[in-house]
Amino acid sequence: MRVLVAGTFDIIHPGHIYLLNEARGYGDVYVVIARDTTVHRIKGKRTVFDEEERKLIVGSLRMVEKAVLGDTGDMFKSVEEIKPDIIFLGPDQDDAWLRERIATSGMDIAIKRLERRLNYASSWTKDVLQRLHRIEEEG
Repeated sequence: MRVLVAGTFDIIHPGHIYLLNEARGYGDVYVVIARDTTVHRIKGKRTVFDEEERKLIVGSLRMVEKAVLGDTGDMFKSVEEIKPDIIFLGPDQDDAWLRERIATSGMDIAIKRLERRLNYASSWTKDVLQRLHRIEEEG
């Protein structure tokens, strides 16, 4: 089975590892990495690592079969290209638009969701790193 996971994956942390390991329990994991322009448009901020670096990092993880960059115009295009059996979502990822697109595409794809989230986030990790940097500069 092919399992598609999508996200930004900036600064890999235990929450990402947990998500990908849980997805791996369903089959071969294909990860769609959000493009830099998409992250900026949706989140209004830049990533620490650029899209190619994030793709390299995620693609190097043993539970990941393949990492690819998403499409800048149509987020569903990666779904059409990978043809997953399952799309595995994090607990806070929106699925309404995805369910609608799957229904109109004629594809037979199950949506599964990570039941609980670990208390980690890339934004939290970045904040801690910035604080440590300020302490070093003042120090």
